[in-house]
Amino acid sequence: MSQIITLLSDWRLRDPYVAMLKGEILKILPDAQIVDITHYVNKFDLLQTALLMKTCYSSFPEGTIHLILTNMSLNSTFPPVLLNAHGRHFIGEDNGVFHLMFGQEFALRGKQVADNSGNTLSQLLHLLSLAANGTVDGPETTEYLQFKRMLTLESDHTPENQQIEGQIIYIDAFNNAVTDIPVKMFEEVVGDRPFTATIQSKGVWKITQHYNSYNGSDSEMYLCNNALGFIEVAAYQSDVAVLADLDLGDKIFIHYE
Repeated sequence: MSQIITLLSDWRLRDPYVAMLKGEILKILPDAQIVDITHYVNKFDLLQTALLMKTCYSSFPEGTIHLILTNMSLNSTFPPVLLNAHGRHFIGEDNGVFHLMFGQEFALRGKQVADNSGNTLSQLLHLLSLAANGTVDGPETTEYLQFKRMLTLESDHTPENQQIEGQIIYIDAFNNAVTDIPVKMFEEVVGDRPFTATIQSKGVWKITQHYNSYNGSDSEMYLCNNALGFIEVAAYQSDVAVLADLDLGDKIFIHYE
């Protein structure tokens, strides 16, 4: 059975770098199935990277190797590491992205290449080879290392104020604005109660409607359940983020009755 390898990056596709990496992978694993998750993460955005990988890795079979390439350079100050979680392998730089993905679930431990004299790409490919051949615990790897925590991916619920606080963390290709508020939290806390969501951007926007999926008739802004598992701000056939001038980091407050 051929090895499934996914790629997620901020590299775009205008330049040949993604194709060059695929070529290097195929030199090592000629039968590999390489799947592009996306190469259009906002440049250097680890929060967005963590969100996308965290919400889609389980769509792939156990044993899949996920390469996380955002903000990676040939001579990075953050060495690439290999982390095994939930039956999958994750390879990326020790730059905080893994804490964004898994930091609240378990103590993070990973492996590095023992000989770090090569550039970042060669180290990454070496870890890829180890993971694909099932020799993760071999002599080429060092002891467990401590992952760096740089950011958080958590919304906040304060029951005493009957309020959920979050922020916009991703704007998709249709210019819908995805927040960091989990659908599960919204459904458990707000449910069918009346609510008012206030978005603080360059203006102030009020939203009072929520749908389980996209609504084909509501021309006003509304909240809906995004396929990534988070609450999204949308409007029927409308570029919400553009029209409302929404941006990453804009705060959203949901007050419920």
